[in-house]
Amino acid sequence: MLRNLAASRHYMDFSKVNRDTKNFIVLRHDVEFSIERAHKMAILESMLGIRSSYLFQIRNDAYNLFSAGNIQTVRNIHEIGHYIGLHVHLGMLESRDQLQDYIIQDVEIMEKMLGIPIDRFSYHRPSKEILTLGLKIDGLINTYDDLYFKFQEKDWSELTIKYIADSRHQWKYGYPDKKILKKQSKIQLLIHPDEWTTAGYTSNTNFRMLQHEKRMEFNNTLKSECNHFEQDIQISGE
Repeated sequence: MLRNLAASRHYMDFSKVNRDTKNFIVLRHDVEFSIERAHKMAILESMLGIRSSYLFQIRNDAYNLFSAGNIQTVRNIHEIGHYIGLHVHLGMLESRDQLQDYIIQDVEIMEKMLGIPIDRFSYHRPSKEILTLGLKIDGLINTYDDLYFKFQEKDWSELTIKYIADSRHQWKYGYPDKKILKKQSKIQLLIHPDEWTTAGYTSNTNFRMLQHEKRMEFNNTLKSECNHFEQDIQISGE
C-alpha cells in the first residue's frame, strides 16, 4: 500500500491541496493507543519516501504524550520528515461554541511541550454536527475541511472525495488498492498505527497485544521508579 502511495503522482500533503487541485491523495494517522507503534510506522514510511501526518491526543488515558520518552519519540517522528498534529478528544468540550478556543488551547500546549510546530488537527469520534460544522482556524489545517472531506450519511460511492479508513480494524469505506487509488480523483486515507503489526493480528489478538505492550511499559516504569526501595520489588510480566 505504501509503495503504491509513493508511486502515485497524486500523493501530497494536506497543505498542498487547494480549490484548484483536481487530483490528490492525502494520508493521516490518528494515534489512539500506542506512540511506539506510530514511531515504527513513521520510520517505515520515511524509508519509502513518504511524508505523512501523525495526530496525537493530549486527553488520553492510554498514553502520556508529554512523558520524557514520548516527547523524544514524537520529536523524532517530526525530525524524519513527518507532520505532527492534534487529535482532538471532544470529551471535555462543554459547548460546540467553545470548539475553536478548545482546539487553539490544546495546540498551544502541544507546541510548548513538544517544542515543534503543530499546524493541523483531526477529530476523535466526531458527531454529525461537528463533521458538518466546517470549522476554519487561521494557521491550522482541519483534516475534515471540505477541501479534504465530504460528509454523506448514505451512498458513499457517490462522494466526490473518497474517504478510506481502517477504523475498528476493518475497511468499512473501501480498500486502498491500486485500482481505487487510480480510479478515485480525490482520496483521504486514514490509518491508525495501533491497528498494525508485522504479524497481522486479528482485532481481538491485536488488542490483547496492545494490553501486553502497555503492561510491559508500566512495569518498566515501576522498575525505574521503585529502584530506591531497600527491599526487592517483584514486578510481574503477566
